[in-house]
Amino acid sequence: MTVLSRREMLCGVAGAAVLLGLGGGARYAFGNASLVRPPGGQDEAHLLATCIKCSRCRMACPRDAIAVSGLEDGAINARTPKMNFRRALYVPPSGSQIEEGSSASSRAGSLSAEQGLDTLLRSGGAAYCDFCNLCIENCPTGALRPFDALALWIGKAVVVPERCIAYDNKGGCRKCVDYCPFGAISLDENEYPVVDLTRCNGCGVCENICPTDTYRSYTGDSRRGINIVVATEERPT
Repeated sequence: MTVLSRREMLCGVAGAAVLLGLGGGARYAFGNASLVRPPGGQDEAHLLATCIKCSRCRMACPRDAIAVSGLEDGAINARTPKMNFRRALYVPPSGSQIEEGSSASSRAGSLSAEQGLDTLLRSGGAAYCDFCNLCIENCPTGALRPFDALALWIGKAVVVPERCIAYDNKGGCRKCVDYCPFGAISLDENEYPVVDLTRCNGCGVCENICPTDTYRSYTGDSRRGINIVVATEERPT
């Protein structure tokens, strides 16, 4: 079980005092951004009410895609599970035909959801979700509910134009298009990536392999060219 260190607790208390003095109590309590939760944890109120912060979901994840929220995510969220798609690099299945730029247009929309799930289960690397449901099976309180990756989503992929390399150099980057297991990303007439939300389930592969951090690390912006964000609406059909 993950336990906050004495230093973390003291820093948290000190931070709370400062923020409260500045009228930032709400920001301290809830953090600055919504958290992308593991499969089955998309009902935020239910998760916060039932999660006992045991970290069993994190320990059960074979892809190391689940992290523990810290005090920077808000005191209420501390030690609850969140997705992290940046710990390692996704590796396509051996023998796959994925090659950058070779089949971007033809792959988009041509893969079935079942094929996508099979690709994820056969892939290597880490920091993406293959929807194995082990996190749900190991949750002792039902905080993570049954999840159907064919009908639901963890979150949705969103392109950030000011971060996306393709917007600076047309056709200069198409990794998210080529590597999406579900063919949910294509290139428009300007060679900019576009997400088909009817095919996206938030697996995180696109964010995982986006090279923005490598090429634009100097900017200090933590976002990548494409990111999985919390979806406030139901997954479109």
